[in-house]
Amino acid sequence: MNIKIMKNLEQNLYIKNTVSKSQGLEIGEIMNLETNYNKGNSFPKALKEFLYLAGYNFNGGFDYIEGIEELQEMAKEELSQVGENIERPFFAFDVYNSQYSVIFLDEDDEDPKVYLVSPFLAKGGKVPLIKLNGFIFSDLVNESIRRVKNNIPF
Repeated sequence: MNIKIMKNLEQNLYIKNTVSKSQGLEIGEIMNLETNYNKGNSFPKALKEFLYLAGYNFNGGFDYIEGIEELQEMAKEELSQVGENIERPFFAFDVYNSQYSVIFLDEDDEDPKVYLVSPFLAKGGKVPLIKLNGFIFSDLVNESIRRVKNNIPF
């Protein structure tokens, strides 16, 4: 795959402060994800590159729980538990305290905006279910790499 957007990730697959190298998914695995989570439509370029370079393991601090596919199911399950449903196609790439970092797959940007989905906090009325987090996807990945390299907490 020709890497156009995730150049910094490509150059930082191994970060000296981490125990493992980032590991990506095969093209066929990415195509299966597109089939399962985006009705066969292509993912945004930045997401495809990220999955290719670090979809199995990203040493930059994103938590996939038991894997990237399991993370998708967990997000949908938690939404269901609180009686919420997101009609737009989305893809989760990180979770912390039941707050999911997602991109919406129906946006046209090669490097999409990142949103936070907070099912349990939204149920309690403390925060909206979906809100922008202020990053585009590649910038968030780059910031995560910078923090890990410099031992800065998230």
